[in-house]
Amino acid sequence: MKLISNKLAAALAAVSISSPVFALGASVTSALSTTASSRETSFCTELPTTINTVNSNISKLTGKLNTAQATRLSNLNSRWTKADQTLAADRSQWAADRQAQFTKLEAKATTDSQKAAVSTFESTITSAINTRELANDAARATYRTAVTNLVSTKQSGTNGQVAAFTSSVNSAESTATAGCQANPSSAANRTTFQTALRTARTTYISYRNSDNNIASQVKALAQTRDTAIQTNDSTFKAAAAAAETTLKAAF
Repeated sequence: MKLISNKLAAALAAVSISSPVFALGASVTSALSTTASSRETSFCTELPTTINTVNSNISKLTGKLNTAQATRLSNLNSRWTKADQTLAADRSQWAADRQAQFTKLEAKATTDSQKAAVSTFESTITSAINTRELANDAARATYRTAVTNLVSTKQSGTNGQVAAFTSSVNSAESTATAGCQANPSSAANRTTFQTALRTARTTYISYRNSDNNIASQVKALAQTRDTAIQTNDSTFKAAAAAAETTLKAAF
């Protein structure tokens, strides 16, 4: 998306190369043979076409940016949904396998004390697993919410930069149009327009270059999530080990 948003400024640069706004003529000879008055008149005559070209490029690239932003969030949600479906299927299989083990344990218990020990073991393990799953789900949900907020904030910032850039360009166009209507032969029309567009482009590029990449923040959030899950797993393993020790003592 940053590549697309940076192309907004590049589009303006491309127009500046081909447009009479920044090129006085096709060659040095033609530029020298054209009077200043006719140059400025030509600028004003061609201004509507220049404006249409600039606005068209900005509109197209803004549309691509919007699509890329929507796709990014959609892809995130799709990956998370797929991961949730896989995890749900795994948990269902693990529960079935666990119940099969419980059934085998129950068959081995012949005395009342052994049966009570097996029942306690089963409830302890089931409770520990439920606790771990809830805690892990919370860690993942916290991570996803934070990532979504980061992406949304990043996109809002980019959109604000694009809006400011577009507003500056539109202002330059309006000023140039008004100038041409008032005095089509004035050199100030072209130079003012040129300076305004260059300033808009420079300001926009400066914003984009200073815009922080969220990759490091997402990585930190993932590390926090993984650490929480590891802690939850360790807590579960300790509880399971203690329950197993108690069970063995009954047999």
